[in-house]
Amino acid sequence: MVDPAAGPFLFDTSAESWLGRTERFAALEWLREYLFHHEIHISAVTVMERVRGYSLLWRRAEAGKREPIEAARVTYLTNLGRVVPLDGAIAIVAGEIMALLPEPPTPPRRSHRLVESRHERLARWRFDGMIAATALVARLPLIHNNAGDFESIRGAVERAPGRFPNLGPLELIRCMSLA
Repeated sequence: MVDPAAGPFLFDTSAESWLGRTERFAALEWLREYLFHHEIHISAVTVMERVRGYSLLWRRAEAGKREPIEAARVTYLTNLGRVVPLDGAIAIVAGEIMALLPEPPTPPRRSHRLVESRHERLARWRFDGMIAATALVARLPLIHNNAGDFESIRGAVERAPGRFPNLGPLELIRCMSLA
């Protein structure tokens, strides 16, 4: 179990989603304890991914089903926590990650009854690289629910420490280990 007081941590988009849907009492108690000590820290990329997701759902929904989607989007944006912006240092580290791992290590995903296109898969992969770079530069452990992609990034950073001076290693925490 990860001590919630040991944060702050950077929450990946997948972790935010998982924590928002989980019914596991222990995970919800962990989050409640974490919020007692720290605010949620997320990357600006996570905000972009979540807003994109709400927008896609809204566009695909029938007119009568759009209101709850928009309400969820507004609630999310109202309660963001601390957003770590993309800056020059993060851009440099993300570029190094993308150069080391130009292809996504995981297969296309299925979501909302659609199969991820190659273009979407590459975009998701690049977003994960930017989130990992944010964690490295901000020196925050990254809580995620996406082991396939983030473990590959951690491995690449460990194999090429000279490309990431004074930054590594990428510390990863899986959602399931929170409680």
